[in-house]
Amino acid sequence: MAVRIICESAELAVECLQAAQAVGVDAAPEVAAEWVAAIADALVQGPAAVALIEAPTLEQLVELGVLARSAKRPAAIAILGRGAIPERIRHVALDLGITAVSEVAPLISVLALSATGAEDAWTASLRALSKPERARLQPIVAPATRAGGQLLRAEGGLIAWARDAAGPGQIVGSARDLAEALAALRDTDRDTPQIESIVEDVDERAVIDVLFGPRRSLSDPASKAALLPYGIPVPVEELCASASRAAAEATRIGFPVRISLTSPDLRVWDHPDLAVDMVDNAARVRDTFRQLMGVARTRLQQVAPNDVRALDRLLGVMVTATSEAAALLGVRAWSLPRGRVAMEVGFADPHGAAAGDRTLAVLPAPQSAIDRALRRLQGSDLLFGGTAAQRRTRLDAVGDVLLRSSAFVNDRRAEVESVELRPLALLLDGSAEVREACVTVSDAFERSLIAPPAAS
Repeated sequence: MAVRIICESAELAVECLQAAQAVGVDAAPEVAAEWVAAIADALVQGPAAVALIEAPTLEQLVELGVLARSAKRPAAIAILGRGAIPERIRHVALDLGITAVSEVAPLISVLALSATGAEDAWTASLRALSKPERARLQPIVAPATRAGGQLLRAEGGLIAWARDAAGPGQIVGSARDLAEALAALRDTDRDTPQIESIVEDVDERAVIDVLFGPRRSLSDPASKAALLPYGIPVPVEELCASASRAAAEATRIGFPVRISLTSPDLRVWDHPDLAVDMVDNAARVRDTFRQLMGVARTRLQQVAPNDVRALDRLLGVMVTATSEAAALLGVRAWSLPRGRVAMEVGFADPHGAAAGDRTLAVLPAPQSAIDRALRRLQGSDLLFGGTAAQRRTRLDAVGDVLLRSSAFVNDRRAEVESVELRPLALLLDGSAEVREACVTVSDAFERSLIAPPAAS
């Protein structure tokens, strides 16, 4: 039976057909504007693939992953284009059990290898190939095993796969295309079960009491109050509305402390000058309070000149115990279909933010899948270095915060649009703490108040 390839355009369908004919794959490309519905129909019949010019949304990838698992069929996708966003989307697809590549020809190589029934083609023997071909494939192919089969030279610069050196081979593509196909098949997560994220003993009433109201972004204290029932770790801190109270709380907490402005309209991550670290005595605390409040009033006139209530939302300062951080991460979470939650994680320090070093993950997922997503950060070696035990402690600490945050977003998906944790500080002892949070509440409560009463 021909493998159906759902394509985003007619030109892409022609390209898929030509690439399939070149290696002898029985493929039936077709054009569909609603490719998710088309692939759902195709997966009922057998293995299927998708070829897209524009990167799909995370919502579409989640649907494709669920469809493939439900049909117990392998699914492959080609997402054309280079750059950070297509690469992150392809990584998420691999995590969801979808074999993802960046071009049409490697997609056809994936389909050709799947048709052979090769279970671990990325462990095939390379002995029969030329030196240039081995050089291209050796970084991908693991030491040969009995299940890996043989990769053989074929006519026209192509490569074939066979169970053994004497058997007939199935052409699977050129060395360059095959390298990407084998890497994608190797990295496709087909074994990790889908799990549910559950945090026990959550005080639902306390969460709703904080969230209830119109669409808005909660202040840092209110956001943390909503997240605390889910066990999100936060530092020792106190919200203070006066200079004298700030000095008293700083003395109680212990010097040095961090003083940061608290207002839903002026986030410290957007206005880093509204936070002062290492304040070491009560007099400096009082001076810092007055300085930050003065700067904030001036800043509010610039960012919200027509908002007469902006000054009322100037809550004071947060006095926070100082803990030295090994790294600062920024996390943004929002809901996806099928009970899934998207997590974008990157570095929150100025250098990491400027470099755009970020990774995407779909949660809930086992810790192993979270580890894999975090290791895709370019700076992951600096973040999760040290001994094996230190690395495990740090990965577990960050993973626990991500899982608890995903449980909050999933449980409150009707009321919450997104959650931002910035920074999520990874401390020197391997623990983690959320230093500032922002929960954006949707208009769900307003809509519930104006909804017509249910018919009796």
